[in-house]
Amino acid sequence: MKKLCLGLSLLLMLSTPAFAKTIEVEAMSDFSTDNPPKTYIVKVVEPIITSNGTIESGSFIEGKISTKDAQILKRDATFSFLPTYLTTPEGNTIKIKKNYKGTYKKELNKGKLAKTIALSAGNFAVKGFSTGFTAIEGAVKNEQGNRLKSSAVAVYESSPLSYTQKGNALEIKQGEHFLINFKLDDNDE
Repeated sequence: MKKLCLGLSLLLMLSTPAFAKTIEVEAMSDFSTDNPPKTYIVKVVEPIITSNGTIESGSFIEGKISTKDAQILKRDATFSFLPTYLTTPEGNTIKIKKNYKGTYKKELNKGKLAKTIALSAGNFAVKGFSTGFTAIEGAVKNEQGNRLKSSAVAVYESSPLSYTQKGNALEIKQGEHFLINFKLDDNDE
């Protein structure tokens, strides 16, 4: 047991740490994973401090795009962003030489997450609680135009059976804000 603990602690100490920096950006044009452009331009919303200086808000970052299609288990499409050029608010264009691969980061809906946790706890205490709640919620929202149909669709969508469906394509509209998560080396900021 001591050898196992010693080996694990040694492995953790010798592994290279990976850091990430999440930045908020604004889309400069419409984007869809169904028909993605080869390059894409985003505008930096908040200033970013790097090891080479500060990237001011209002700077534009141009980069190459690679997409990952929607998959079963309701996994939505996503994309990766590899910056190639940075244009400062003053108009200076800088070529980015190092590969900083960023991935689209979906913001969590905290209200929906809290509701899911509460329903899971309620279903543990009283079997069928979450199904009943979802059925009532579907009937109240009446998204299908028929309360019974809306209730059935809501129950199906929240059940494990619905995970056989593919996720959705990612659609970003011009002017929309979103997050990009960049993986950095331990010596970069």
